[in-house]
Amino acid sequence: MEVRLPGVDGKEVVLDLPNSYFDRGYKKGKEEGREKERERLIINFLKNQVDVKVIAQGSGLSEDEIMKIKRQIEGEKP
Repeated sequence: MEVRLPGVDGKEVVLDLPNSYFDRGYKKGKEEGREKERERLIINFLKNQVDVKVIAQGSGLSEDEIMKIKRQIEGEKP
C-alpha cells in the first residue's frame, strides 16, 4: 500500500507503509525466536542438572526466573 502526499515543493511524497510494518514484524519475530531458543537451552541445562547459579550467570536471567522455568518443566513430568 502506497500513500501519496503532496510534498513541500509540490512534488508527491510516497510513503511505503507496509515495509515499516514488515520491518517491525520481522524484528519482533527475531526477538521472539531468540527468546524461545534461550528458553530451550535453559530447559536442556536444567534437564542435565546444571546448577541454577551457573545457568543464571550464562543466560543473564535471574535465579528466580530460572527456578520458575524449572518448576514449569517439573510440573510437565508424568
